[in-house]
Amino acid sequence: MGLDGRLSRRESKYMTSTGRGNAPTLRLLEGEVVVYNGLGWIVKGYQHPEKSVIAYPRYDLLNWRKLGNHEATRLIEEHAEWWGCLKVKAPLLPLDSIAKYRPAMMVPSPVEEITWMLELSPLQVEVSGSYLVNPEAAGDIDVVVYGATLEVADRIRLLIEREVFKRPSLWILYKEYTIKHIGALDVETYLASKSNTILSLTLGGKTVNLRLYGFERGFSMCVDAVESRRGFRGIIELIDQANPILPSRRKAVFEGGEAYFETHRELYAELPPGLYYVEGDLEVRKSGVYIVADRGRVVGVKGEGVKKGG
Repeated sequence: MGLDGRLSRRESKYMTSTGRGNAPTLRLLEGEVVVYNGLGWIVKGYQHPEKSVIAYPRYDLLNWRKLGNHEATRLIEEHAEWWGCLKVKAPLLPLDSIAKYRPAMMVPSPVEEITWMLELSPLQVEVSGSYLVNPEAAGDIDVVVYGATLEVADRIRLLIEREVFKRPSLWILYKEYTIKHIGALDVETYLASKSNTILSLTLGGKTVNLRLYGFERGFSMCVDAVESRRGFRGIIELIDQANPILPSRRKAVFEGGEAYFETHRELYAELPPGLYYVEGDLEVRKSGVYIVADRGRVVGVKGEGVKKGG
């Protein structure tokens, strides 16, 4: 698959099945919650081994709570396997033993409003995160829009300009940062990027965190293989404007040359052009060189532009 998202016949063959009857359809895409051994696991990425899915443990569904760090770490270690496609060791769940988590619940009114205002199909929009497990205790609503396009992003901007949608207050954003994002991004850069956000909204008294995902379904095959991977620490300069459609890919310059800055996290998708210190991975693939910070951190820095090396 190229950066334009076009699929070959072979890739189309390995897209996940649409399911039968009224059974909830597995997407195998970032943000989807699946059930395995009584726990809620969050699917990561869009490509998976043919008979498995990469997912991370997050919720105790019996007791309606988020797993503690030590519980999650133990489960990750128990299910971790090497996948040569991505050159990583990640928790793999057997595809024939998982099910989509779809509890009996009313669709939250802010989600209905977003679906209607953005002219989306209800099949494109899914609630994720803690709200799906325990709505009464959740402080916000995480929503994933699958099959999202730049037109959807433009529509959100227009509705914000017309004050149909509103951005959260500075206090709400700061609270969100202290709960979820300390260590992944410095607070100054976080608040600066959120000043023009289209991915955090306030609707019906609730904060809604949007994740606009470009794919509608994942792949049970290796689509964009990593040929080599090494740790990366250094200064990069993001050249292009922010791209809110995940996985977000933007041109970046660093002392070693040029690369794509890629992320599956909305946290990094809205970073404005500029200089950043990044700790993450540098991946070489057939489609290009990528800097990925999703398992690391990003810090905004001041200074002159990066000079490319040879």
